[in-house]
Amino acid sequence: MTVTLTLTDLLPISEDATDWDVAACRGDQHPDRWFPDPSESFDYAARICDRCPIVNTCGTYASATGQTGVWGGREYRRGKLIR
Repeated sequence: MTVTLTLTDLLPISEDATDWDVAACRGDQHPDRWFPDPSESFDYAARICDRCPIVNTCGTYASATGQTGVWGGREYRRGKLIR
């Protein structure tokens, strides 16, 4: 049996889930594009983030909680801004 995850499945559960409900990445079928290798472009994810109403909240969350991947249109590694 194959399980298909969407990016929504990877978003954090919080008491204030309304923010994540409006995330532009919600339901994205390519979660691997949000976690690029250092040599890979993250243009796909950045384009999605450009139209997101919670882009700043997302980046703040990534920094505060030590996330890795593309959050808020920027790439983080263990909560540190990479690019």
